Amino acid sequence: MDESFLVKKNKQEEEKKKKGLFFVLGKRVRTGRFAFLLVAFLFTLVGLSMSTYAWFTSNFTVSVQEIDVNVSSGAGIQISTNARDWKSLITLDDITTNKYTAAVNQVPGSSAQINPVSTIATAYADATTASQGLKMFRGTIVNDVTNGTMYLDTAQQTDSASGGDYVAFDLFLKLDFAADKQVYLTGTTGITAGTPNTFIEYAGRMGFVVNGHTSSSDTVANMTGLKGATNVIIYEPNYDVHTANGLTNGRDNYNITGYTTTGNASAVPYYGVKSEFTYDGTNSSSGTVLSSTDSTKFSAVTPTIKTTSGNTTRTAFLTLSPGVTKIRVYMWIEGQDIDCENTASGGQVKFNLGFTVDE
Repeated sequence: MDESFLVKKNKQEEEKKKKGLFFVLGKRVRTGRFAFLLVAFLFTLVGLSMSTYAWFTSNFTVSVQEIDVNVSSGAGIQISTNARDWKSLITLDDITTNKYTAAVNQVPGSSAQINPVSTIATAYADATTASQGLKMFRGTIVNDVTNGTMYLDTAQQTDSASGGDYVAFDLFLKLDFAADKQVYLTGTTGITAGTPNTFIEYAGRMGFVVNGHTSSSDTVANMTGLKGATNVIIYEPNYDVHTANGLTNGRDNYNITGYTTTGNASAVPYYGVKSEFTYDGTNSSSGTVLSSTDSTKFSAVTPTIKTTSGNTTRTAFLTLSPGVTKIRVYMWIEGQDIDCENTASGGQVKFNLGFTVDE
């Protein structure tokens, strides 16, 4: 056999062997072995990504780009943040500075960042010294290092004038009619995306705790002193739209299936947090998984009002009597919503709130 042929063949065999070897952590591994290690590594990455899936970790935030509270004075209704200066438009400055003395109006600080929280449709008598409101709970994902199970820890938040994870403020509505009137949320009311748009608005909520009513001729002190919840309203805009990641979150962490990204006829049911609870890190029986419906920790929330994405029609809100009605308003990102997951963090949202009545 020709010697040059043997040399050429041996070189070809050597090349094949080299192509079947990869260097992994400084060691040569054959192709088949490397494929196995790669798969194992990918599974590790999946495990790490899932460990921060649902709610947000502490370093993920949502920017509040704009808060608009609008109402037409021509419709016979006026609004105020102090029951003294009546306007047709409330600005952010009104909420933070032009308020009555005892008001605890909370807007995220100068960094304009909020974190997911959760609540239920039950008034909390000690929300502030001046108003009843909603108990808000901030959630944190805790991972069991032994079995990879994700548990939820919660801590109740306190409404504070120095800022926090959500928006909260007292609002006064004055009705200038001789008889009761149906008040509507305007077609511009809702939660929309800012820039960048991560679709976190799909997890947004507004809440309203009606604290009482008095005549327009009553004193400012009596108006601001109204504190006795008569009604709680939870508003969910954009209920019919979800992201693909949100649907995956619902399936993997809440056992929720059967919904599509757009055009859903019903809102996804969820359980709001109603108490504090923690995981000790060692005893799995002390942990609370995301899909839990434990009645001591969660309650099913059925929004009083819900609207579709892009809604432009007004929606019935509340029947008011002539005079002044005090309402505590909340705006937040609902952590128990399936669309509240890490890929939606870092975006900006606009909260727009407006009221109108039939003339």
